Amino acid sequence: MDEPKTTAYRFSIGRPPFSFLTGISLVGVGLLAGILVMLIIDRPPRESQLAEIRLVERTETEKRSSESELLPAMTLGSAFRSVARGAVESVVSVSTESGWHSYLWSSSDSDMIRDSEGSGVVITPQGHIVTNHHLIENAGKLHVLFADKREYEAYTVGVDRSTDLAVIQIVLSPGKSVQAMTIGDSETLQLGDWVLAIGNPMELNSTVTAGIVSAVGRSMNIIDADFGVEDFIQTDAAINPGNSGGALVNLSGELIGINTAIATNSGFYEGYGFAIPVNLVVRVASDLIEFGEFRRGYMGVVPADVDAKLAQALGMVAVRGVFLDQVYAGSAAEIAGLRPGDVILEVDGRPVNRPNQLQSAILLKHPYSTVGVAYWRDGQVDSLQLRLLGQDHPGVSSWLLEMGYRPDRKARTARYLDKWGLVVRDKSEEDEAQYGDLEGIIIQRVTRQEEMEYLKAGVLVERIDGRTVSSVEEAIKQLRDAGETTRLSIRDRWNIPRMVSLSVINH
Repeated sequence: MDEPKTTAYRFSIGRPPFSFLTGISLVGVGLLAGILVMLIIDRPPRESQLAEIRLVERTETEKRSSESELLPAMTLGSAFRSVARGAVESVVSVSTESGWHSYLWSSSDSDMIRDSEGSGVVITPQGHIVTNHHLIENAGKLHVLFADKREYEAYTVGVDRSTDLAVIQIVLSPGKSVQAMTIGDSETLQLGDWVLAIGNPMELNSTVTAGIVSAVGRSMNIIDADFGVEDFIQTDAAINPGNSGGALVNLSGELIGINTAIATNSGFYEGYGFAIPVNLVVRVASDLIEFGEFRRGYMGVVPADVDAKLAQALGMVAVRGVFLDQVYAGSAAEIAGLRPGDVILEVDGRPVNRPNQLQSAILLKHPYSTVGVAYWRDGQVDSLQLRLLGQDHPGVSSWLLEMGYRPDRKARTARYLDKWGLVVRDKSEEDEAQYGDLEGIIIQRVTRQEEMEYLKAGVLVERIDGRTVSSVEEAIKQLRDAGETTRLSIRDRWNIPRMVSLSVINH
C-alpha cells in the first residue's frame, strides 16, 4: 500500500561529493597560482606602495544620498523602540493552574497543576485583561505577571468559544489602577503595514518581534465551536507558543489584534501568524465585561463562496459577494425579504466577498440592531434594511435547536465585582450538599479591606435589596441599580440566614 504523501518544510545541509571537492580544490590552486604570478610580475617598487594607500573621501552628494537612505531605517528603529517601551507595560503573562477542587480557591499549591502559560493585554484601568479562550479553558487559578514583575491573581469575567476570546480581571487594591493599552482600528490596516507582536513565548517574558501585515480576513478553520468566526490578520512577525493572547500593535502603539495562532509543521514559528482583529475583540470583550457572555445578532443564513462559474451563471459581471445557500424560516434574513440564491454584496457599505467576511460584519453588530444590505438578484443590485435577531428570539431559538446548537453554560465563571469588593459565581452542583435547592449565587472571595462578620467566601446570597437572585447576571443588574449601598440576604456556612449591609468601595 502506498504511503500518503506529506509536505515537510525541512531543510538539510549535506556534504558535497568528494570528487566535487577535489575539482573545487584544483581550481582554487590554479587561481591562487595565477594571482601570485601576476603580483610578482606587476609588483610596483616598495617605496611607491605607501603612496598608493589613500583614504577615499565621499563627496557631499554621496554623503547626502547615503544619509537619506539611512534616515528611514533610523526613523523606523526609533518608532519600534518607542512603541515597544510603552506597549510592554500593558502586555502580561497569564498562567493557569488546574486541580479538581481548585475552583473553590481553597486548595493548596501541592494540589495544583501548572497547566498552560500565555499572554494577555490590559484593556481597562480597572484590570480587565483580554486573552484567548483556549488558554484559560478549564483553568482553576489564574496568575498574571506584569513586565515589571508585579504579580496578581485573576478571575474569569467571561469567555466566548466562537471567537476564542476571554476576559479576565486582576484583583487590585482600592485606589489602584493599571495602564491599559490604547485601542486602534483594525479596519484601517493595509497590506504591508508594520506591526509588532508582543507576548511571552516559551516563557520569555515581554518579547517583542516585528513584521508586516501579510493578509487580512484569513479563515483557517481552527476555532472548534458552533458558529465559530475567523477573520484573522495574518503577519510574519514571529509568534510562538506562549504568544497566545498577546498584542499585535501598530507603529502608533495601538492595539490592532490579539495574537492567537500560527500555521506550522514544527510547532514553532515558520512565518505565518494570525491575530483576531481588535474591532472584533472590543465588540466581544465589551459584552463579556457587561454581561459575562457574548450576545451576538443573528442573520439566519448559510453563506457560501461565489466562484467564477457561479458568478457567470448568475449573470454577474464581477466575481464578488457571498451566495446565500440557505435562509432559515423565521430568521432576520427571511423577515427582511432575502431568499436562497441571493448574493450579499455589502453590509452597511462594507463589501463582503467571503463567508467569514459576512459573518464578521454581522458579528460586530448588536442583537436587534438594523443593518443595510446590498444584494444581487435576477440580474440587478437591490438593497434592504435588516433587523438582526437575538438568541432569545423564539424563531432564532427554534432553528438553533434544529441545528443541534447548545449554547455554552458558564456555571463556573466567576465575576469580580470590584465596585463592591466581591468575587461571585453561579451556584454549582458542588454547592447542593450545603444549600440544597435554595436559589442564589455564591461569594467566592471577599476583596474588601475591612473585615465583615458574616460576609465570607462560600456563603450563599439569596436576595439583593429584597429581590431574589438566581444568577450572577441577575446580581449584576440589581447591583447596578443599587446606588451606593445595598442589603444582602445571605446564608452563612452553617446555613443560617443573615442580613448584611454593603457599601460601594471608594476607589
